[in-house]
Amino acid sequence: MNARELLQRYAAKQTNFAEAKLNGIDLSGADLIGIDLSQAYLQNATLTLAYLNRANLSKAHLNRARLSGINLSQANLIRASLRDADLHGAILQGADLRGADLSLASLLDANLLDADLRNAELGGANLTGACLRGANLREENRKYIANLRGAILRKADLQGANLTGADLARVDLRGADLSEAMLRGADLSGADLSEANLRGAFLTEANLVQANLREANLTNAKLERVEALEADLEGTTLKGAILPDAKLTHANLQGANLQDAQLSRADLSRANLKQANLQGAFLTDAYLARTDLSDADLTNANLVRAEMSSTNLLGAILAGATMPDGSDGD
Repeated sequence: MNARELLQRYAAKQTNFAEAKLNGIDLSGADLIGIDLSQAYLQNATLTLAYLNRANLSKAHLNRARLSGINLSQANLIRASLRDADLHGAILQGADLRGADLSLASLLDANLLDADLRNAELGGANLTGACLRGANLREENRKYIANLRGAILRKADLQGANLTGADLARVDLRGADLSEAMLRGADLSGADLSEANLRGAFLTEANLVQANLREANLTNAKLERVEALEADLEGTTLKGAILPDAKLTHANLQGANLQDAQLSRADLSRANLKQANLQGAFLTDAYLARTDLSDADLTNANLVRAEMSSTNLLGAILAGATMPDGSDGD
């Protein structure tokens, strides 16, 4: 079937084109709202700037399709194959992409507001500047987890996105907005989150091993039981952050702002906290073996029962601090 025949049939009120063989078809700018292209073959097709709002593209084959600027708002793309597709600037607001394969796809500046991406495959996809505010990428079950491993999400808008249990290992999230995002149990090992906004984000039990969080904003973030061994948090803002039982062994927190942070029972052994701001921080029962706190500001910090027998406190400010034995740091 060629483009002319399809458009004529659609104009005649036919909307069911399920399983149609349309590889390489050019439907640029076409108005196909509500069309049924489920399981259709659209590989290498061109649908730039086309209107497919509320279209049914479930299990459709769209590998390497040119879809820049397409409107797929509220479309059904469940288990669709979009490998290496060009979706630059595409509108996918409220689209259902559960189980879709978007690996290696280009989603630069795409609108994925409130999209459902549970169990979607996004490995190697480029989502630079994309809007994923309110998108759902949460873990559906133990077997199927949203996979964004190696994806590019630089400066992406992920405010309030549900990324519970998502695979974000080595993902480029530089400058991304993840404020209030749900990242419980997410794998962010080796991810680049430098200058990212994680204000109020939920990172309980997340894996941040060797992640780059330089200059990131984690104000009031929830990081209970987080694994952040060898993570780079230099200059990071963690003011009021919740970090009980966090594992920060060998982490770099030089110059970080941890004012009023909750670090009870945290493992900061061999961590670098030079010149860090720990004013009013709670470090009760914290493990500070060989921790470098030289020139750190611990004014009014609570260090009751903290293990500090080998801690470097050279030049540290301890005014008003409560020491491990309950004595005054003055």
